[in-house]
Amino acid sequence: TALNIIGGYEDGSYHPERNIERSEITKMICVALNGGKEPNLAVPATPTFSDVRGSADAWAEKYIESCAAQGIVSGVGGGRFSPAGNVTGSQLAKMLLVALGYRADEANFTGNGWDTNVNVIATQKGLYKGLEGVDVSAALTRDTAAQMVWNALQAKEVGYEYTLVSENGQLVSKTELVPKATTLLESKYEGKIVEGTLSQFSYNTNKEEWTYEIAVSTSDTVQVKSTQDFTALMGQIVKAVYDNNTTGKIKDAYGIF
Repeated sequence: TALNIIGGYEDGSYHPERNIERSEITKMICVALNGGKEPNLAVPATPTFSDVRGSADAWAEKYIESCAAQGIVSGVGGGRFSPAGNVTGSQLAKMLLVALGYRADEANFTGNGWDTNVNVIATQKGLYKGLEGVDVSAALTRDTAAQMVWNALQAKEVGYEYTLVSENGQLVSKTELVPKATTLLESKYEGKIVEGTLSQFSYNTNKEEWTYEIAVSTSDTVQVKSTQDFTALMGQIVKAVYDNNTTGKIKDAYGIF
């Protein structure tokens, strides 16, 4: 919620136990890949899928089209997307791995055994962290989906490099998967995570803004600012997620947890 990826219902509830829909997850991914901001997306004159435009899920068409164009999602067959359909753990893991830079075809995320290949890499990348024992073939609940997206934001991105090698006297292009140094949180949000004790705070009445000090060690502290009141966490070990691109020493906090 702090990163503007998920939201609740109009009555203030989140309903963590409800199943996440395919249309909902496309919006979550598009917003996450745009650093928490609503992306400026267009839709094609002719829709890719026959069951989105004009349906109750037409609001998600631009997110669905964007994800389809990036190879993050595909249809369910017959030119349909099934926007109100459920999402399994393996399916969301595939979407998130592609968002991290994997190419579905080159990573063997298509065809027979795609889910096994996805789940091996998803486990290596930590997408199921905190969800040990989850049935990856079952419909995902909204809380589990949120956890997987949060895990993906903390995973390192990947890319591909092409090299020419000689094979039997012929130059052949080889593709190599290359890990990147940045996480999605870093590249899309300029985000950093610091863990320590919430040791001090102050309040600026004029700015209506709190400043918090996180003691990482006896000699290292990080200061963050927020309009939210996190003083109830005083003295506790917390994780502060903040915008490292903030000008000045005191960084803007996305949230303290």
